[in-house]
Amino acid sequence: MKNRTTRSAALALFVMALGTTILLNRYNLLGEAKAQSQKSQKWEYCYVTSPFSYGTSDNVSFKVYVSQGGEKSLADSDSTGVAALNKLGAEGWELVSASDELTNPPTVTRFLLKRPKQ
Repeated sequence: MKNRTTRSAALALFVMALGTTILLNRYNLLGEAKAQSQKSQKWEYCYVTSPFSYGTSDNVSFKVYVSQGGEKSLADSDSTGVAALNKLGAEGWELVSASDELTNPPTVTRFLLKRPKQ
């Protein structure tokens, strides 16, 4: 009788361990599949330059250059460039980096943005 109880307990432990192993492997495989789908995400990128004054001394506004998809355009902004970045953020763009480029007297800051390709 004691031998039978021991075998039953051992079998129950084996079944529980096997079930746990299967569940953990299944969870891990799902995690790997999710990670692979994230790796295949396609991105598009956009460059924005620091703002510069535009117009006559009586009527000054601030503009930035926005480059995306091989096209370059002017966009309205403020003296800090935040207005243009906020507008792009509302369109789904996310700031990746900012770097200063030392040119002649003015320093140009370039902002790199990305968003999922649609």
